[in-house]
Amino acid sequence: MTILFPAGKNILKILTMLFVVLLLGGCGYSDELHYRHVLLKLLWTEQYAELDKAIEQAYSERYKGKLSSNRLRGRFWQLQNADPAFESRFDAWVNAQKSAHAYLARGLFRLVRADKLRGDGVASRISSDKMEKVHELAQSAVDDLQLSREKDTRCAMCVGGEIWANLLLGRRDPELVETALALDPSLWQPVASHFISLYPQWGGSEEKMSAFIKEMEARADKENRVPRLNAMFYFRRGLIQQYDHRDYPEAIKDYERAVSYYPDDFALKNLAELYMQQGDTQKAVTVLESNLEANDPWDLYSIEALAQAYFAQGEQSKGRAMMNKRDELLTRFRNGE
Repeated sequence: MTILFPAGKNILKILTMLFVVLLLGGCGYSDELHYRHVLLKLLWTEQYAELDKAIEQAYSERYKGKLSSNRLRGRFWQLQNADPAFESRFDAWVNAQKSAHAYLARGLFRLVRADKLRGDGVASRISSDKMEKVHELAQSAVDDLQLSREKDTRCAMCVGGEIWANLLLGRRDPELVETALALDPSLWQPVASHFISLYPQWGGSEEKMSAFIKEMEARADKENRVPRLNAMFYFRRGLIQQYDHRDYPEAIKDYERAVSYYPDDFALKNLAELYMQQGDTQKAVTVLESNLEANDPWDLYSIEALAQAYFAQGEQSKGRAMMNKRDELLTRFRNGE
């Protein structure tokens, strides 16, 4: 059989696309975790052109309706939470490609670094030197996000990142959430970041939070925003009861109310933790199993916590199965699979 190849640049294009296809699906995994890990692997191994192509493929699937906006955001979530050792790779990616994807990913990566550096403390108790570094990182992130949006005017993730950055910079721009919703009404992160900016600790109030929920209820394009916002509202109340007042029964009530609206990942984890503290391992098992099913089946915290809950119940085989899954997750992460 004679195989005919197109001439010229088309050969390189076809071989490059074949490489991406093999990389994305050649190890036996084809779940969402695999696609996230592959992006990290391409970044670490400095295959910047291939990285852009893999992301472009994901965007193509998004515009065809084959991939949700929030799953696509999850792939950037994996990149933004890369180890600080990746910093030089992000810089090299931007310098090599100067693509919208590279600027977006580096901007989000810088925001994570700024967020972790700031911590959860009250601003007045953070040293001026540290806060200056936080602002420097956050502003550099904004610069990247704006460059990304210049190259991709549909980038709702860029706007969502800027809302997040404004929290760290002490700025407010309520119009940004409307901009993000106009670009992509299904993307959750910009709405969540705006809602957090309405928390009392950021200068807002529960009244402002409730007003925003009502505003979202009145919109025609509700998506599933309102249940998630209600879950966030009661999750925050639960946090105050758990950590500020040490009133664990009331915290449980708030977390249970939160997850009655929506299976919020954070509320489910905290609820499971309190159930375990009370010795109600069966409720903890049920909650953690729900979290793995409703959110991320490969969430490391839930896998390890569920293993411990199974062991506490005497279900050794189920506990070992979860620990094996934990080991598989770590192996997949190391191998970029």
